[in-house]
Formats: sequence, C-alpha cells, structure tokens
Amino acid sequence: MATFGWTGTALSDAGRVRASNEDSVFLKPESGVFVVADGIGGHAAGEVASAIASQTIGAEACSARGSMEARGEQLVASFLAAGEEISRQVAEDPTRLGMGTTCTVLILQADGHFLVGHIGDSRAYLLRNDVLRRVTHDHSWVQEQIDRGLIEPEEAMGHPHSNIITRALGTDPTPTPDLYSGKIQDGDLFVLASDGLTDLVADAKIAALLATAETPELAAESLVAAANEAGGFDNITVLIVTVEAVST
Repeated sequence: MATFGWTGTALSDAGRVRASNEDSVFLKPESGVFVVADGIGGHAAGEVASAIASQTIGAEACSARGSMEARGEQLVASFLAAGEEISRQVAEDPTRLGMGTTCTVLILQADGHFLVGHIGDSRAYLLRNDVLRRVTHDHSWVQEQIDRGLIEPEEAMGHPHSNIITRALGTDPTPTPDLYSGKIQDGDLFVLASDGLTDLVADAKIAALLATAETPELAAESLVAAANEAGGFDNITVLIVTVEAVST
C-alpha cells in the first residue's frame, strides 16, 4: 500500500496597484497543512483578518487528529473560531468595521486522503495527469450569475463585480466552509491561489504554466508574473503542493 509525502512552496506579491499586501499564507508541509487567505476591508484591516484566519485555522488543522470525517468537523469549528475572533476585534475597534477574509485550506494525510475547506473566492486546484480542475466553487456574485446561467464563465474574468464575495470569515455570523475530500495520487499538484491570480489568468494558462515550469518555485514565479503582466490589480498569492508516493 502506497504512502505519500509532499513538498510545498508559496509566493505572495502585492501586485502593481496596491501599496500593501492583505493576503496571508500558512504552510507546514510536515503536518500536511496549507492555507491561503485573502483579506478584505482595507486600512490594514484585511491584513489583520487574513492573518487571524490563516494562523488560527492552520494551527488547529496541524493539531487535529482522527479520520478525515473527524478532521472535517474540526476544520469547520476552526473556521467558526477564526470568524469569532475577527468579529471580536471589530467590536473592540470600530475602525475595522467590514474587515473579513477568504480562506482556503488543504489538508493531506500520508494514507492518501486530502481535505479542502473553503470560504470566499480564493481557490484550490488539482493538476493530475496534465489536467487542471477546480476543487473549490467560488462564493461570489459573479459565480452565482454563472450558476444561474445569466453570464458565461468567460465573462467572469475582469467582470466589474468580480470583487463581490458572498461568504467570508468576519462578515458572516456563522461562516460555514464548503468541504471537499478525495484521494491523492503520485504526481498530483495542488494549487491554492487568491483571486489576484485567478481574476487575471485563465485556467488554461495556469495549467500551461504549471506544466512547463521546471520546478514548483519557478511555476509560482511564472504565475505571479503572468498576473502582474495582465495588470496586477490585486495582491497575488500562489501556494503549490507537489505529492509523491514514497513507498509501496
């Protein structure tokens, strides 16, 4: 029976327009835990919210034990805890009113299972056998219009309302993440990314850059560069996790 190992690399960039970076990253490959959070609220509040989410949820995921079902329940509880902490800080400091964050979490287990927790419009992708698929489903106004058949997926990129998210930590009283689970395979490559990448770089180009890069580090650099070349209107964060079978 195969067991698995993995490596992770992350790159975050403020982009070409914004003076500060409100994205946060948490990665502990030794625990199989990887997090990307994209703050909202401005005036450093978004940076605070994303840091709370990534650190709180990341630390909880690292200490969680049990089956993937049990870890899923623990992950939901950690999202709630992060949301409560963000709300508490807003109550203490009214200047932070409206701050919140997306959060996308990947948990890997050596026995070959993965779990993703997701709220907002940061994304998790899985590249397997050179085919890229989205693991997560955006919580955004634009995605709702696509789901209803009111706009085509191709219209989502660059849409004037692409920044409107419909679910986030800190802005919802009971922030419930979507959970996704499955089995990993040798050679799988996971990508977690903030919308600073995905609003500007199409999935097909993301797949092509991942496929042609010699290393995950170069892939991350290429993806960030592509977003900046397309305008760099938002902070850009890319976290890449490469899976390999280590024994049979």
